[in-house]
Amino acid sequence: MTNRVKSFVFGGVTAVALVTVGIVFFVLNSNVIDLLVWGVLGVLGFTLVSCLLLDNNFVGEMIESVFSWGFVTAPGLIFELDLDGIIWFLTVKLLFWILGFLFACLCGIFAILLGLMVSFFVYPFALYKNVKHPEDIN
Repeated sequence: MTNRVKSFVFGGVTAVALVTVGIVFFVLNSNVIDLLVWGVLGVLGFTLVSCLLLDNNFVGEMIESVFSWGFVTAPGLIFELDLDGIIWFLTVKLLFWILGFLFACLCGIFAILLGLMVSFFVYPFALYKNVKHPEDIN
């Protein structure tokens, strides 16, 4: 199975899943905006999955790079070796862990949203490159 066929199949599955969610929300809420938003997300999901599977563009590397922004190291802590110092140390370490986790989640969401938007414009060029020059796979 070639990358082009995989991109059509898995991109289509993603689009159908997102549009199905939109239809379910439309049936539950009778809100046309939900249907339109999920329809657009279906198209963008198709292009994102297809760009990732075609593997002849920069979209996957961009998403990975933006997602890596969220993994930062917390500063080292100096504490006293008594009960208050140890409690302070554990509390601040837990706080830094929670903040780091939230920051990584936010960067991951931002990376996926950015990938969705960029892939819409990159997909025609990636598909053209895959059809005309199938030997130029990264």
